Formats: sequence, C-alpha cells, structure tokens
Amino acid sequence: MQYLVSSDEMKAFDKYTIESVGIPALVLMERAACATTEEICRRFPAGAAGADCAGRRVLVLAGCGNNGGDGLAIGRILREHGFVVEYVLAGPREKCSRETLTQLAILEHMGVHVSGTLPEGSFDLIVDALFGVGLSRAVSGFYGELIRYINAASAFVVSADIPSGIHADTGAVMGEAVRADLTVTYGCIKRGLVLYPGASHTGELICRKIGIVPAWKPSAYTFEPSDLAKLPFRRPDGNKGTFGKVLVIAGNERMYGACQFAALGAYRMGAGLVRVLTAPENRNILMQAVPEAIVDICGEEFSKPLFAEALAWADCVVIGPGLGTDGRACRIVEYVWEHAQVPLVVDADGLNILAAHPDLLEGKRPKGERMVYFTPHMGEFSRLAKKSIKCCKEEMVSSVMSYAQEQRVILICKDARTVAADQTGAVYINTSGDNGMATGGSGDVLAGILAGLLAQGMHGMEAAAMAVYLHGLAGNQASARKSAYAVMAGDLLEALPTVLTEGGDGRWV
Repeated sequence: MQYLVSSDEMKAFDKYTIESVGIPALVLMERAACATTEEICRRFPAGAAGADCAGRRVLVLAGCGNNGGDGLAIGRILREHGFVVEYVLAGPREKCSRETLTQLAILEHMGVHVSGTLPEGSFDLIVDALFGVGLSRAVSGFYGELIRYINAASAFVVSADIPSGIHADTGAVMGEAVRADLTVTYGCIKRGLVLYPGASHTGELICRKIGIVPAWKPSAYTFEPSDLAKLPFRRPDGNKGTFGKVLVIAGNERMYGACQFAALGAYRMGAGLVRVLTAPENRNILMQAVPEAIVDICGEEFSKPLFAEALAWADCVVIGPGLGTDGRACRIVEYVWEHAQVPLVVDADGLNILAAHPDLLEGKRPKGERMVYFTPHMGEFSRLAKKSIKCCKEEMVSSVMSYAQEQRVILICKDARTVAADQTGAVYINTSGDNGMATGGSGDVLAGILAGLLAQGMHGMEAAAMAVYLHGLAGNQASARKSAYAVMAGDLLEALPTVLTEGGDGRWV
C-alpha cells in the first residue's frame, strides 16, 4: 500500500518533522537533493562515474520557495559529479525562503553565478524546481515563459517533488505545467501526481524517503502488488456454499451481455454460485454462455415472491447492468433497494434509476447495516451528484468523498483514475489499468469482481479497492497481450486468472 497525500497533509508532515521531531529543514533539503541526484546519475552514468562531462550541460530553474532551494542544491551536487551546471532564479531574491537564501549563499561562496534570465544554448538536462506543492493559482508571466521554455527544449527534464504548474491535490494544470521525463517526489506521493492530467506530466515517478515523518496516517492510498496478499483465504475444505452466492439482476432484451459479464466476473473472482435474474429473451443465450450459472427470468409482470426468494438466497446482490430504465426496471430497483439485506452493488441503470428517483435514496432502506456499493462511470456520477461532468472531474476526490458521506455508501467512481470512498472519509485512488479498458462491458466485469469478493467475506473499502485494483491489473495484462486498441470486456475476464496467479508487475501505469 502506498499513501497519497494532499498538499495540506504534506505541509503538516514537513512542519511536524522540523518542529516536533527536530530534523532541520536544511537537512531535509539536502537529503532531497541527494536523492534526486542519485536518480539523475542512474540515468546519466557517465556523470556518476566521474568521466569527462563537459558536454553534459544542466540548467536548474529555481523558484523562490523551498522547492527552488531543492533545485539549487541538486545543481550543486551535480557539479561534484562533473556536470556543467547553470542556474536561473525565477523570482526576486527578497521573496526567497530562508532555506533557499542559504542555498544561494552556499553557491555564491563557491563562486557560482545565479542568473535571473535564461542562458543561451541548449542543455542535456533541465532541473525543474520552480513550484512545489503549495501552488494554488494559475501560472503566468515569467514563470509561464520558463515552463514553455522547458517543454519546448529537447533536454531530459527532471522535476523536483512535482512538475511545476500541477496542482498537488487534483492534478489540474494551473495555466501552464511542465512535462517531466522524471519526477522525484519526497516523503509521500502527492495525489496530483497520479490523478489526470497531472499523471500525464509526471513521466517516470520515483518516491524517495528523505526523513519526513507523517504526523498521522493519510486518508488516501493506492494498492500495489504486495496487497494481493489480502485476497480472501480459500479454505481447503470449502465448498460452493463456503465461497458465497451472488445474485445478478441485470439485462433487458437488448443487453444480455451485461449480465453475462457480471456473472462471469463473479465466478472468475471465486464466488461459489452465481444466479442471474434477467429478461426471458436472455435465458437461452446465458445458459450457453455461462452454463455454470443458475438462470431465472422475470417478465413484464413483476413477481414479488420470485425476488423475495432470490434475495433470501443470496450472500451478495448486483443490480443494474443493462437493466433499462422503464417501469418494470424501476419496480425491480425499488423492491431490491428496499428489501435486500445483504451487500448490494448498484451499477449502470440501477444508478440511473436512483438518480431519477432521489426519494428512494432518501427514505426506502431496509433496517440494519447492509453495505451499499455504487459503481458509476463519470456520466452516471454526474447524474447522481447533480453536478456537471466537468466539475466532477476537476474535483473528483472531494466530490466522491462528499457523496459517499452524504449517502452512506461506498462509492467507486470509474474514470482514467478510478476513485473510491466511504462514509468515514477513506479514499482509494487506483493506479492500475489503462485506456484499453475504455470499452463496453468493462464496468459490468468490475461489478462482478466486486460481488465475487463480497460473497467470499471481504467488505468495505478493502473489497472496493481490491476489486478496482484487480480489474485494472487485468486490463494491463489484456493490453500487453492484445494491445490497448484491441481489448474487449471478455479479454479482462480471460486475463483475471493470470493476475490472480502471477500478481501485478509493480509498474506505475
């Protein structure tokens, strides 16, 4: 597990480390510079070996804050490895932080000139140290000119802590933003480095520990391959009842594939039994496509006894994929919403119906503590939250957190970076997966994977995060085999067994 911090959390951790733990800011700065220099020298081995680096020109662009001080120290250490380094201070000296003034004084004591204007010629390497995690307004003026200069250069670009111009919380581009080849971030990964569009500006992401001590456990996190150890234990003496029963209520006469993908997702994830309630037109197709499943039909006449018996049978319920939004579908969703006592996964048309009938959300819930999971894509979440898609994207983490807390659900909002949150304020930001997964049926597979985990006893955010992470790893596997252009929902199901047996590859995607 990797924690992902907000700018406020990072500032608080810095403050705590300096003032309470007692590690001076200049020590942290020096360690950050050493860590970054090590990463640079790994990529420029001639410099690390002390060979003649007269041709290796480095430009350090430093701001006035401590991020600028990091950059000045990086340049100083690179000089020790034989690089030819030039420096530009982007702002007035009187606005520099105390630590950055100290770094300037050290360079001046060494006879180094720090310029206020861009030098002539080209460079092999540019160190971007203009802005750190504190940026809160759009970049303009000379700073914007410097960022455009960096992006137009042919040099290898290394950003210290975060690419300048990227919002540390949201990943938004604040007017202009550096496109780095490598970002070395310090202490903890900032949310904006993994959320888009910030993730597209980060390049290769390396997190180096420099002595910063977190004052508390951050609220946001992401999974990595070692977290697959949290998968539900498979009892050696278990049977199909041991591993749970999933009820899938899905599919109108035009959408049999939705219930097929959800059912197969649950089975591939380890559920013992899967039962499908669907339109009569889908029965024969499903019995051939998923012969392991129990298939029941519900026609135009809504049968309360059928649904009551099915809900009593299930350990987990999925409702909504391909269900439609007509009167029959609305009656089904209303009944299940009011009577399901087991973990409930609401997806696709189930969410659209709830968004169109907010009275269901407000009043008709069964007594007891069942867990409810919403799995909307961005359009569905926009309808639920009554906010524009643009607003939901720009404020994704805060919007998902707020909705989960208000509605007392676990919300999994699917996007290029899927975000999940629960009513306690915990946030999971997924870093597996790729754009090959942007294909019809992908979300139905996720609903099935989540249901399979819930049926086996996982619950809460752990189940939500694991489902999303596995779903993304399956997407990575499928794209690696067939290319992102060719991936279809069925390919995710084919890739899932490999992910479960071999694990992930540990890449930041």
